[in-house]
Amino acid sequence: MKKSVKKLISLGMTAVLLTGILAGCGGEKTPAPAAEGTPAVEAENTQETESAQETAEAESPAAETEAAETSDELITPETAGNVKPNNQGYKVALCNFSLANTWRVEMQETFIHQCEQYKEQGIISEYYVTNSDGDVSQQVSDMADLVTKDVDLICLTAASASALVPAVEDAMEAGVAVVNFDCAVDTDDLTAKLILDNEEFGRVDAQWLADQLGGKGKIILIAGQAGTDNAEKRVNGAKNVIARYPDMEIIAESYCDNDYAKAKAAVESMLSAYPEIDGVLSLGGAMTRGAIDAFEEAGRELVPMCGEANNGYLKVWHDRVDQGFQAIAPISPNTSGAMALRLGIDALEGLNIKKDNTLTVNFVTNETLEEFVRMDLSDSFWAPTELPEEKLQELFGEEAGN
Repeated sequence: MKKSVKKLISLGMTAVLLTGILAGCGGEKTPAPAAEGTPAVEAENTQETESAQETAEAESPAAETEAAETSDELITPETAGNVKPNNQGYKVALCNFSLANTWRVEMQETFIHQCEQYKEQGIISEYYVTNSDGDVSQQVSDMADLVTKDVDLICLTAASASALVPAVEDAMEAGVAVVNFDCAVDTDDLTAKLILDNEEFGRVDAQWLADQLGGKGKIILIAGQAGTDNAEKRVNGAKNVIARYPDMEIIAESYCDNDYAKAKAAVESMLSAYPEIDGVLSLGGAMTRGAIDAFEEAGRELVPMCGEANNGYLKVWHDRVDQGFQAIAPISPNTSGAMALRLGIDALEGLNIKKDNTLTVNFVTNETLEEFVRMDLSDSFWAPTELPEEKLQELFGEEAGN
């Protein structure tokens, strides 16, 4: 009975068009800095519920922020039904493709933390976490294995936008709800999506840098992992902005896998090749910290730089504010795994949800830096967070050896 009812979710949600739009995203206009420096959050459900989801959200920072606008078409209780299996709790899973950087580690820990809360409240009975270590074929196999475990919900961050499509569609055919987050998969045959607008991420960085430089100057571009959906969209968004400024030139670019050491080495080479660099368009990860160290070790004056809300970068930035250093850090919320879980549970509970959910790009500026930086935590921490202080200290505190 469970499979047949869950199949109604698959069919009903597939019928909803993906027409969500980013809140406040008017063409290529850069949004104003958020007054409270709040993170992007999950789309708002339209039906009140007494489920544990309300309690979990009320206790998290995400509950205080505004949701992005999405499609007006809803999945309703009438089309979805209530599929809680024998009132024994759901079986859920995170299908992750990598723990290669600390953002992904914190994202996974946040998912697990939400699962533990749901277990205490009887909402879920079991949860599984898989990691394919960047192997696309292994992630496809992980999806199939989770289906055989008779899970009710898979939260998927996809290693490949195309290669995971058959695995997602097979899961939906088997009656498993699938919520895709972080790295998109190219199919509408799923329960819901929860994706950051990465082109807007790139536009925010590039527009800020153009404003800092008065629309003129020679800049270097440092990107994430070549070929990934997130990295390429950030690059496209950034280049679309720079193309509007004929007096701005990208003189060199390098894909550095969001890695500190790779970015530092790349920027060292660029500094040797180019006596004039006016700005650093770094599109995420710990790469900007590598750029800062490369500039300083080369005896070059710091220039305006972009980055992401990685604590190592935020701390280095914080220490240089008094020197006039200007920077920005868009936020890719590491809470997205927990957000996807909450969205999926709402779908299983038969609540009104929106299928296509786009996370708003908020960001850290010189004015809001103090609200996000944690000088007492290691470079590996990412802001903002839903993890309790005890867990933060365990993962990123001095006693953790970080």
